[in-house]
Amino acid sequence: MVEKKFLKAVNKYSLIKPKDKILIAFSGGVDSVVLTHLLKRFKDYLGISKIYLAHLNHLIRGKEAFENEKFCIEFAKRENLDIFIKRVDIKKLSKQLNKSVEQVGREERYKYFKELMDKYEINKLATGHHLTDLAETLTLWFIQGNKKGLKGFKPKEKHIIRPLYLLKKEEIEEYAKEKRLHYHLDKTNFDTSFLRNKVRHNILGILKEVNPNLENSLKTLSYFLNLDDDFIKRYIDNLNLDLKSLNELELKLLKNLDKAIIYRILQNWIYLKTNYYPSYTQLIDFLELLEKDGYKELKINKDFKLVKTYSKIYISNSLVKERKDYSYRLTIGDRIFIKEAGLLLRVFKVKDLNKVNIKDEKRVVCFEIEEEKPTFLIRNRKNGDRFLPFKHRKEKKLKDVMIDLKIDRNMRDIIPLLVYKNKILWIVGYKRSNYYLINEISQLKNIICFEILEK
Repeated sequence: MVEKKFLKAVNKYSLIKPKDKILIAFSGGVDSVVLTHLLKRFKDYLGISKIYLAHLNHLIRGKEAFENEKFCIEFAKRENLDIFIKRVDIKKLSKQLNKSVEQVGREERYKYFKELMDKYEINKLATGHHLTDLAETLTLWFIQGNKKGLKGFKPKEKHIIRPLYLLKKEEIEEYAKEKRLHYHLDKTNFDTSFLRNKVRHNILGILKEVNPNLENSLKTLSYFLNLDDDFIKRYIDNLNLDLKSLNELELKLLKNLDKAIIYRILQNWIYLKTNYYPSYTQLIDFLELLEKDGYKELKINKDFKLVKTYSKIYISNSLVKERKDYSYRLTIGDRIFIKEAGLLLRVFKVKDLNKVNIKDEKRVVCFEIEEEKPTFLIRNRKNGDRFLPFKHRKEKKLKDVMIDLKIDRNMRDIIPLLVYKNKILWIVGYKRSNYYLINEISQLKNIICFEILEK
C-alpha cells in the first residue's frame, strides 16, 4: 500500500521525470529513510539519473546531533549514495539575526540545498513531508491565526517534490518496521514544549476522534485553498506591479481593487521593502488606514512605518530625521540649483508676458517689483510663517495652506519658499501668493519671473 501511494503521488502530481537528478533532504529520521528507500527501489523504473543525500547538522542537540550526523554518513555508505554534510550553529545565528531558531534552521537548510543543487546541477529536491505533516501544518497555522500557512504545502512547488504526500505517519513507520529499515530517533520530536509537537501528540489525536479521516479532509481543504490563492496570485501578477522597485503605491490604483487583492499587495510589498511580514492584525489596520482621509502613519516594526498621504502610501524609516534649514540668495539672471529639493530655478525679466505661461503657477510665476535690482531669498519654512494665497485678501498659516494643497507632511520642511521683503511670494512648485501682482495697465517696466527648469 505504501509503495502504491508513493507511485500514485509521483504520477498524479508529475513529481519525477526520466533523467532527473534528485537531492534528498536527509535528516536520518524515519521519513527521510523511507523516502530514500522508495526512491532507490524505483530508481530504474522512474528513470532517475542520480540520487544524493544532504544533511545539515544544526549543532542544537549536542552529542546527539553528532550521533545523528554519524548515522547519516554510515547510512549513505551502506546504500552506496553520495552524501553532503554541513554544520551550522543555528542558535548562535538566530541570535545574530534576531530570528527564531526554527526559522533560521529552515532558511539555512534550504539555502544549503540550493547551493548543492546549483553546484552539482541537481534539478529536484525531495523532502519527507507527508500527509500527517500537512494536517499538523494546517492545524498549527489555524491555531495561530496565520492564513499564509493555513493552505499548507503542495506536493510540488517549483523544484521541491514531496513523494510521501499521500502517506500518513503511521503508514510510514509501519513500512519501515516491515522492511527493517533503521533510522535515527530524534528525542526532541516528543518534547511537547514545542508547539508543533503538542499539535502532533495531543491535538491531532483529539481531532481524529471527531473525524477519523482528518488528514484527507485537510488535504482536500488545502487543495481548494491553494486553488484560490493561485488564482489571486495570477490576478495580481497581471497587474504588472514591480513591487520590488516601487517606492510608493498610488491610492487611486489601490482603491479600484478589492480588499482581498489590496492586502496581498501590501503584504508582499512591505516584505520586499523591509524583509518583515506584517501580521494579519497589522494588515487589517493598514486596510482601515486606506479608508481614512488626510495624512496618517502606522508602525510596521521598530525600524519602519507605513505613511499614507493624500494620494499615495510609502514606507518610511521610523528614525526621526533631523530638520535642516537652508537658504539661498538670488538676483535677476541667476540660475540656482536647490539641492535639498532637487530642482533648478532661474530668475529673469520679461517685457512680453505672452512669452511666459503664467497660468502654470506650479512651474512659472511672475511679479511686478518696483525695486530695480531686488534680492530674493529661497528658504524652507519657519515657525510662524504665513501666506497670502492668490486672489485672497487675508493671510493664512502656511501650515494650513500646505494641508489644503495636500502636501505630504514629511515634505513640508523641504519645499522651497520664494521670499521678498519677508513676504512669501511662491510655495515653489505649488502655489503663488497674491503679493506684487502685475498691473495690467502698467508698462511692464520691472516684471520678474521665476521658472523651474528641472524637477
